[in-house]
Amino acid sequence: MNVTEKTESVSPWVTAAQAIAPEVRASAPEEDHAPVAEEQPIGFVAAHGGAGATAWAAILDGADHGQQLPADAPPVVLVARASWHGIDAAKAAIAAHGPAAFSAVLIVPAAPGRTPRMIQNELKVLAGAVPLIPVPWVSGLLIKRSALADFTDVPAKDLAKVRAALSTTKGEMK
Repeated sequence: MNVTEKTESVSPWVTAAQAIAPEVRASAPEEDHAPVAEEQPIGFVAAHGGAGATAWAAILDGADHGQQLPADAPPVVLVARASWHGIDAAKAAIAAHGPAAFSAVLIVPAAPGRTPRMIQNELKVLAGAVPLIPVPWVSGLLIKRSALADFTDVPAKDLAKVRAALSTTKGEMK
């Protein structure tokens, strides 16, 4: 088959489509190749040693920053125990960095059962500066390495409440 026979065997529809293809490509909007910003995991900062930041960061798929506030980062969640020591440490962190540095304070129970009245009163004072998110007492976390904590360690209903509260406070970040 020679070149003349090839052109004669090509459909006129194909030839017409090939002729207008460059015009169609030229008028098509350019594709946006800008990288899509991935949603950063929620950062967790411990107000004090033993606060539970590592465990709760693992449970909630967050980033554990230890006791160091990350530089140039969006507001993070401060984690503190519901104890005198924990509340004082949370107050000190908020005083040092300002309330805008924290989207919320995750309050981890210091013991199972009812929180003592004096601690409840101090938590109300703390809530005046930054929203509080109470998490449930999970006894299984006491016998597990913090980094190995998993969302399955927390009852689903309680976990849903914590996640909902976090998503609400994330929207309030300044």
